[in-house]
Amino acid sequence: MMLRRECAVAALAFASAAATALATRALAGAVAPSGCTDIRDVPVTYAIEYGASIQGLFDNFNGMNNGCVDCHFSPDLGTPSGNLDLSAGVSWAHLFNVPSAEDASLVYVVPGHPEQSLLFQKVNCDTPGVGSRMPLGGYGGGLSVEQQALIYDWIAEGATVTTTDTVFRGTFDIRGLTQ
Repeated sequence: MMLRRECAVAALAFASAAATALATRALAGAVAPSGCTDIRDVPVTYAIEYGASIQGLFDNFNGMNNGCVDCHFSPDLGTPSGNLDLSAGVSWAHLFNVPSAEDASLVYVVPGHPEQSLLFQKVNCDTPGVGSRMPLGGYGGGLSVEQQALIYDWIAEGATVTTTDTVFRGTFDIRGLTQ
């Protein structure tokens, strides 16, 4: 009985925090995400190694050498798309607690809060907080729902540059953004 009560309280706290975050963003002029892919049925990944898993998506998300770095890469090419360099060795530092170049009120990765993280919104929603769904125009076939869920789990687990292993999932976790 006590566990159910704790879950109910936690669910209310989560819903309240999500509503507050969306209301704050609305006041700041940011758009509430919409057209988001449902990731609830994708099994949770608990141990995620940044270099292999997340950077691996940035480098080659479809196994055919199509990656986010095709546009978000800067050495010798000038400014990367969106002023965001996702190339190996620098991507994490350009994402972790970093305000977006498109809207400084939005942060690319808010550790522990994928629902507040622009990176997750960009790969998961047709209309993210700002800009368009990535990869732009469905380049390379886009990210699979499993890849979107992997990014969600990585951020939820603290978005470390090493290996994650601390995520907690209770029955109250809606996993993803609501429509």
